[in-house]
Amino acid sequence: MLRLVQDLVQKKFKGHDWILDGFPRTMIQAAGLDSILAQEGQPLNLALMLDVPDDIIVDRISNRWSHVPSGRVYHTSYKPPKRPGLDDETGEPLVQRDDDKAENVRARLKNYRNYTAPLLDYYRAAGILKTVSAPTSYEGYVEIRKILDTYMQALKV
Repeated sequence: MLRLVQDLVQKKFKGHDWILDGFPRTMIQAAGLDSILAQEGQPLNLALMLDVPDDIIVDRISNRWSHVPSGRVYHTSYKPPKRPGLDDETGEPLVQRDDDKAENVRARLKNYRNYTAPLLDYYRAAGILKTVSAPTSYEGYVEIRKILDTYMQALKV
């Protein structure tokens, strides 16, 4: 993964602003990213952490159902199929991915916290961590937009 990031930083991102989503995930990856960026004279200058309560994450993911052949995705709360358990267009059964099941989502969250907590401390100590309260997608979007707008304005000065 670090080689891929290094290649992108050196060839595609050079001289541009860019965003990584979901990387780094471990301290080893963070140290590797710092090393790559130091070589390029391009330090990481902002890290965002979305603060979403676990119950909301479990609800968002565990109520997601898919029509595999088409890729259509439904959510039982905010985008339910017209007929429960069936695709709107074909009438074929919807499926829930194993990793979208509530117990698996909770296990993934526990694993995420174990690996991510040190990263939060690391970026907080570096002074670049911003935490975004995101109980809903819209609220998260609004907060992220404010942070990025402020950040981009500061770069223009």
